[in-house]
Amino acid sequence: MHFSRMMGGSAIKLVTLDVTNTLIRVVRSPGYQYAYIGLKHGLELDDRVLTGLFFKYYKEYSRKYPNFGVQCMISPHTWWTALVKDCFRSADARIPEETLNLLADDLYFHYTTAKPWELFPGAVEAIKDLRQYAVKIGVISNWDHRLYKVLEAMKLRPYFDFVLTSTVACVEKPDSAIFHLALQNAGCRPDEAVHFGDNVEKDFHGAHNAGMRAYLLVPSGVQNLSVSPNLVVNSVQEFVDVIRPQLGAKADHTVLEKKEIV
Repeated sequence: MHFSRMMGGSAIKLVTLDVTNTLIRVVRSPGYQYAYIGLKHGLELDDRVLTGLFFKYYKEYSRKYPNFGVQCMISPHTWWTALVKDCFRSADARIPEETLNLLADDLYFHYTTAKPWELFPGAVEAIKDLRQYAVKIGVISNWDHRLYKVLEAMKLRPYFDFVLTSTVACVEKPDSAIFHLALQNAGCRPDEAVHFGDNVEKDFHGAHNAGMRAYLLVPSGVQNLSVSPNLVVNSVQEFVDVIRPQLGAKADHTVLEKKEIV
């Protein structure tokens, strides 16, 4: 056990987790997925170029129209449609508008299935381990409403007591408000909760600013000098092992009531 790395404080009553790049990740790259769908429409495009374009437009759209457009009264579907069309249009300006619309619709649905996603090694086993204890387990993620379908498709949904997405909460991490909503839902104080994710600003500092404890997921061999090494782990299982001494008694969680915060 990693007792020396365990944070002090009250017994843990709530564990919240990020999803993307914490429990699941895109297979290969976003550009690979875009090229895969493009091929179905007769387009042969470089997945590396598409990946670069995806991150360029994702950053731009997130800055201009935060929270997948929700903060600007734009629907996530409209937000993603515009982003996808810009990616493909920049990759090949000759693609007809009709085809761009079809690509956007196909990709929007594609990302609700299990096909573009893969589980982090050991993630399911670690969540099952955590599920043994008398704590509530929730998701706090900057996602649109499709996350519920993704979690179902990846067979992860039954492990969580609630799922809180940024578009439903109308606020994104690292804003403390989304963490406070989770605490309110679980009926516990900030010092009774711990959050785990891969993003130092959105997950680690966001949770800390809300008064919660937090651990940061960092791949093995990668250093993060902005966070104490005692609060950095290399896997979901390591996170569970670190907090285990403060999880209390084990309990039967064989039947869970699925809950989304609306």
